[in-house]
Amino acid sequence: MDNEEVLAFIVKAETKLKHSKALFEIEGYADSVSLSYYSMFLCAKALLIKKECNVPKTHQGLIQLFSLKYVHEDEFRYNVYKYLTNAQSDREDADYSAIDSIGEDLAKKRINQAEEFLKETKKFL
Repeated sequence: MDNEEVLAFIVKAETKLKHSKALFEIEGYADSVSLSYYSMFLCAKALLIKKECNVPKTHQGLIQLFSLKYVHEDEFRYNVYKYLTNAQSDREDADYSAIDSIGEDLAKKRINQAEEFLKETKKFL
């Protein structure tokens, strides 16, 4: 395991979350949701690297492997894991939809969930 790489991804996840909060403050809700998702995604990636997994190249592949290695085989809380899968769908809407339908409430919810995901992740470091 490359502990330096794991910690670098955690720092990157913390930075994404910080930027998500900053965008929220200036009403950049769609971009805030996207960065909240990436914060969770990077946490999941860090934990897979910690277990010396061959990290999949796709988002869906990474999420599925994370579910197997941490939710099913370890004790990562399922309800917190679901934040990642739900945020993935919102991130796709935020990044690829022509019409911006992401509002303040959803952006705040995703920030709170990303904070909880990061906190849960740190239990496994």
